Amino acid sequence: MIDMKFKEFSTTLGNISSKLKANTECITDAEHRISAVEDDMSAELESKVRTLTEKCTDLEGRSRRDNILIYNLKEDTEGRQPVSFFERWLPALLGLESKWGVIKIDRAHRSLGPPRPDRPRAVIKLHHSRDTSRILAAARKQAPLTYEGQTVFIRQDMTAAVKEMRQLKEVRFSMQYPAVLSFMHEGKTRSFRSPKDALAFLNEMNIPNDHTKGGSLC
Repeated sequence: MIDMKFKEFSTTLGNISSKLKANTECITDAEHRISAVEDDMSAELESKVRTLTEKCTDLEGRSRRDNILIYNLKEDTEGRQPVSFFERWLPALLGLESKWGVIKIDRAHRSLGPPRPDRPRAVIKLHHSRDTSRILAAARKQAPLTYEGQTVFIRQDMTAAVKEMRQLKEVRFSMQYPAVLSFMHEGKTRSFRSPKDALAFLNEMNIPNDHTKGGSLC
């Protein structure tokens, strides 16, 4: 009787063990499938986020490409009509020839946020792209620039992402008017008069540029 009971008990335990093993295999297989699906979804989401981020960076860069930044110009220097002030102030400061002594500006304002007395900054939206190039070239050529006893700096407006990428690549960019694009890369200066040549160099060196998207150089 006891032997029979032990035999039945052993058989029952064997059946339970087999079922547990089968269940464990099913659960393991399900975990692998779920993990594979999660990996696929994660890769897809990362790809979409990266694509959207690149598009946003490109759009922001394009919206800023006609902007210049002016640093260290005292607050309220431009008065209540900043556009009129900068239209005349820029050609006078840089000695640029322009029609009626004016460079056309679409928008002029101080940077967003509370004023910073240690580093006042003005943002200028120029009407013509060629004026942006002329101003930046003249500012580099005539540096240092002074106004009312203050040294002022004129820089191109770039997105934070582009600044970070350029710093990581240790690349310095400059535009020589009217149409010579120069790169300082790893201690060597390279200049291009053709957009195709400049784009080929950027792609070859894997150098990011906020105005190179979709095979065009702007």
